[in-house]
Amino acid sequence: MHELGERVAVVTGAASGIGLAIAGALAGEGMRVVMADKDKGNLHRQAEHLRDQGHRVHPVVADVCDPVAVDGVGRAAMDTFGALHVAVNNAGVVSRGFCWELPLEDWHRVIDVDLWGVIHGVRSFVPLILSSAEEGHVVNVASMAAVHTMDRLGPYTVAKHGVLGLTDVLRAELRAIGAPVGASVVMPGRVRTAMNPVGTVEPSTVATNVIDAIRRDRNYVFTDDNSTAEVEARLRAILSARADVCT
Repeated sequence: MHELGERVAVVTGAASGIGLAIAGALAGEGMRVVMADKDKGNLHRQAEHLRDQGHRVHPVVADVCDPVAVDGVGRAAMDTFGALHVAVNNAGVVSRGFCWELPLEDWHRVIDVDLWGVIHGVRSFVPLILSSAEEGHVVNVASMAAVHTMDRLGPYTVAKHGVLGLTDVLRAELRAIGAPVGASVVMPGRVRTAMNPVGTVEPSTVATNVIDAIRRDRNYVFTDDNSTAEVEARLRAILSARADVCT
């Protein structure tokens, strides 16, 4: 998808961090952007700031855990801008602790946002993108936790592995029907956000990679070289295990 100007995008989790950086970058490319977040106050402040810079954005308060609310984000794109071409499913939360000690409420909270939120986005946004009959793209923001396991991040790791698998399936299905719509999974490392204030990568770096992924139809998008050795070791271990199959 080479031409972004005048196209329409939605971004979830757009009031702060990676989502805000992506929304700003898309708007900077001339796109019209629906910004969705459940933090009403910050969402409207950030949308007003982008408008002051001359960008065309529309804030929608929505919790991605609620499929009806996510449907409303898609409707807002159609009602406000008349189409939808790009969807960025970004909203995310994290809980830390041993898998067997975390309360079920924490498991549900993380998976409801980080995985079900993306599922809701795919179900709501992809039909609208297809209805445009134009080039489009879906960006699902996962994490290095999609390919690298880290202790005390069980719910987060489970959810992000799910986002990776969902994006692969979505891409295959879009290709199977001949749709001019790509699907990228983004796997940031240690990004400096409210979730990780000691991160070493700026949200703007992730946004730059998202823009490039949409333009060049990148399937797997790494934004830095964090944990490269660990990821490669894990993949080698998985591949080598095939030699141990008992027949």
